[in-house]
Amino acid sequence: MKRRHQDFPLSSLFLVIAVTCMFLAAGCTDTAPALSGNIRDDAWKTIELEEVRTGERFSVGSFAGTPVILYAFTVSCPICTRQQQEMTALKKSLGDDVVLIGIDIDPREEKATLIAHIEKNGFAGYYALSPDEMTSSLVDRFGPVVVTPASAPVMVVCRNGDARLLDTGIKSTSSLASSLKAVC
Repeated sequence: MKRRHQDFPLSSLFLVIAVTCMFLAAGCTDTAPALSGNIRDDAWKTIELEEVRTGERFSVGSFAGTPVILYAFTVSCPICTRQQQEMTALKKSLGDDVVLIGIDIDPREEKATLIAHIEKNGFAGYYALSPDEMTSSLVDRFGPVVVTPASAPVMVVCRNGDARLLDTGIKSTSSLASSLKAVC
């Protein structure tokens, strides 16, 4: 009888841990629904960005007529670096048929650190430090997932300007190419 009494707290602890894990895991899936292109808050398309290596000024909208893949990241995020590798492979595969824009959403990031990260890894595309208004506008349009770098947020802007947020998680080069075709 004493043995049963000693096991009860251990089994209760196990139950509490199991319920806690289920609670924490609730809603955590490897996919999220893509948002409809019908929602309009397109300020992020016209906000001026500066390419950190060249100083060239541009906006997402300045590439109208060419599909744009826009992704948010931070230099310190290993998942982001992996996604950037896939993006670079896509750019090498599609060439001028797609524009890649990486925006560093870490407000403390230094331009020199971002340049070193790009050059060290040989990443392709345009890179900019995201101004606060760009980050805020993206959150308004796509939700807080765009400021969660570990979710590898990627947005596709089609030739006609429609924009979609792709599923969360690292997207392979072939998955990105397929998504680009399917969405645009």
